[in-house]
Amino acid sequence: MALNDTEKKILQRLQSNLPLTHRPFLDIANELDLDEDLVIEKIKAMVEGKYVRRLAPIINTQAVGNSATLAAMQVPDDRIDDVAEVINGYSGVSHNYLRKGKNKELPLNIWFTMSAPSQEKLEENIKEIETRTGFDVRMLPTTKKYKIGVKFKIYKKG
Repeated sequence: MALNDTEKKILQRLQSNLPLTHRPFLDIANELDLDEDLVIEKIKAMVEGKYVRRLAPIINTQAVGNSATLAAMQVPDDRIDDVAEVINGYSGVSHNYLRKGKNKELPLNIWFTMSAPSQEKLEENIKEIETRTGFDVRMLPTTKKYKIGVKFKIYKKG
């Protein structure tokens, strides 16, 4: 399914903040001069078609009192699926991906982000992952944030 202009317009708009109102999709529909039901239908179709993974808030874990880290592991190719399944079993994991690194001094191939209600719980979860998988986890906590606002050009007006 290729996206049509209406879908591209909606997708372009979804990259900005959703209105904090009782009917955010009506507000978006009004902005784009579309029907609310059409906007909702198109968003559902884009989620089902895998153009949109999900609509969800981006939570500042530290602001709500949680702790978070980027973590990485070196896992043999024949164990990647098993280890990924263990990691994905933790509700605090928001990303988990395979990255083939070229840095021989830091040959880490599974990377994930994890948050927990406290630093102690975060460390406990990491230790559990190490125990359950048999592989060390390298924690790479944020020391300074550089916020980037990435918006992809999907629809060109006019």
